Amino acid sequence: NEQWGYLNGKEFTWRRNFYHKPVMSLNWDWKINEKSSFSSVFYASWGRGGGSGPIGRINGDAEFRLPRTSDGLYDFDKIVAWNKGTNVSEYGDVRTPDAGGNFVNDRGNGLTRRASMNSHDWYGAVLNFNHELSENLSFDIGVDLRTYKGIYYRVVNDILGADSYFDNRDDNNPDRTIVSSQFEEVSPSWNPWVNIKDQEKIEYYNDGLVKWAGLFGQLEYKKDALSAFVQFSGSQQGFKRIDYFNEPLATQETDWENIIGGNLKLGANYNINEYHNVFGNAGYYSKQPLFDAVWINFGNNLNPNLTNEKILGTELGYGYRSSSFSANFNLYRTSWKDRYESISSDLDVNRTPDDEDDDVRGSANVTGLEQVHMGAEIDFVFRPTERLAINGMFSVGNWKYKGDVSADFVDQDQQVIQDINGQPFNETLYLDGVKVGDAAQMTALLGATFEAVERLKFDASVYFANNLYADIDATDFNSASHQGSLKLPSYTLLDAGASYKFFFGKEENQSLNIRLNVNNLLDALYISESATNRHANAGDETWNGLNTRNRVYFGFGRTWNLSLRYNF
Repeated sequence: NEQWGYLNGKEFTWRRNFYHKPVMSLNWDWKINEKSSFSSVFYASWGRGGGSGPIGRINGDAEFRLPRTSDGLYDFDKIVAWNKGTNVSEYGDVRTPDAGGNFVNDRGNGLTRRASMNSHDWYGAVLNFNHELSENLSFDIGVDLRTYKGIYYRVVNDILGADSYFDNRDDNNPDRTIVSSQFEEVSPSWNPWVNIKDQEKIEYYNDGLVKWAGLFGQLEYKKDALSAFVQFSGSQQGFKRIDYFNEPLATQETDWENIIGGNLKLGANYNINEYHNVFGNAGYYSKQPLFDAVWINFGNNLNPNLTNEKILGTELGYGYRSSSFSANFNLYRTSWKDRYESISSDLDVNRTPDDEDDDVRGSANVTGLEQVHMGAEIDFVFRPTERLAINGMFSVGNWKYKGDVSADFVDQDQQVIQDINGQPFNETLYLDGVKVGDAAQMTALLGATFEAVERLKFDASVYFANNLYADIDATDFNSASHQGSLKLPSYTLLDAGASYKFFFGKEENQSLNIRLNVNNLLDALYISESATNRHANAGDETWNGLNTRNRVYFGFGRTWNLSLRYNF
């Protein structure tokens, strides 16, 4: 965590996540007769909260460019001092007040902690009817109904010593001064229906509305050694955007954009005999794009190249079962096509690199991104004695992007932007062969559970992760000379635990289970993920071969928990 320091002797951080999301549901199951049943779930969820972060500048520098303490922390006391007009030599020029003698923060002057709010109201129902057509054949059919409203805006939390905050981003209500009584806390409101309309908003304010109506079904066959199924679903999703800041009242709401999607999946399992079975499945999914791919460029702009994402997956496997040994082995391949990315940039239309005043802001809406995931997995359990069980797994994958993609930059009216010579500005993402990040593509585990005396068990396992790559941003690969995805160091973890079960009652039909679990027993230091993709070059400071300028997340050290479970 590079975002914290001390303010008045207490820990203070730019970034705090805060959220309260209660979920309520009503389930009703009805057994109509021996062959038919009906199940239903009605649910609602209300989420209130968001995450905080910095906004503003000190003498043109963003917060991350300011000098740190000797411990590498933010010096929030000095930020407060500069915001108040006190001389802080490391920050350059002293801040000057406005004509009224006040120090007013805004998005370009003074540092403020703001909060980006992401609230929602969500209602839905899933209804399913099951019927046995015969002893071997049954079917399910049902509907999936949902309505969702997302509410997105920013508020001021802490102006860090200044007198007020100024915002002019609301075209319908510009030039607003926000004072301390209008600040919002960066902590969850326990009231999920808290009034958010009266909160004083800055930067942006918009709603995203989604309506979903789906139909699904499954036909399943079971007889002797063979079981098979076919599943289908179809849905219509409607998307509407309401922008309260950047659109006049007459055009704040878009029309509903309705998109059809669905999937088809089939699979089968065949038991060769009591020891061996084989299985396979295949599926195709036409997935509606996410909201930001429908209404693009953070405005009421409909994507002219709107297309569904397409996912095709296949799997083949083999299983073995005996009294002392069981194992599963499977091969898989999944392709995920027509993903979407948006890239914004200032474009030098007059080809005058020394003059930024004639630059034009444009967006390249890139479609056609494809990922291919393929690999093999095996897991097993071996019981050499009644008291000892040995378990393990191994997986290896090859997950990467396929093909390069490109798009022209367009303006807010979706017109292609050209330079003074009539050449369109274009963005190409050189992704072919780039590894997909954020999950290890080779993992292995070996563990054992031993019952030392009746009902007292000890267990331990060793886990190994390799071929782990940084969680890349596809838009960073806009140069053909890139070095690919950043490979992170492999790591090994040892976990251990112990449990004991007490029986109660005349028939021992009640029990109390006590378990102690220790994760990362050896307190290994390892990196679990990286949010950046900086490769190490000659002269760079490194740790385990990794450039230390990367923003990484270290895994948890040694942790433990003690649990009690009562069964009755």
